[in-house]
Amino acid sequence: MSYFVPSDRTRSFIRKVGSNLRLARKRRKKTIANVAEMVGVSVATIKRIEAGEPSVKIGIYLAIAEVFQMEDSVHFAEPESDTIGMILEKQRMPERIRKKKDKRLDF
Repeated sequence: MSYFVPSDRTRSFIRKVGSNLRLARKRRKKTIANVAEMVGVSVATIKRIEAGEPSVKIGIYLAIAEVFQMEDSVHFAEPESDTIGMILEKQRMPERIRKKKDKRLDF
């Protein structure tokens, strides 16, 4: 069985998110054990998140953001930031849009 190996850029992003969550935890003066209890996971999982390990499920990251009331700051995979998708969508748009004939009145 083969496993997906994240790129260096993806691993760097995950480490940054983990670091940001660690900072948020410290600002709130919460211990790792406090956060683990609030989210319902083990202390080891919180440590793995803060270390930026890519094997942790994304739902746990989002649960921590919710517990810290940071869910509004979670932005990724937003349609507005999908530049490649927007370019492809623009290429598929017709040059000219024609009004369709009403076939019910066609004698």
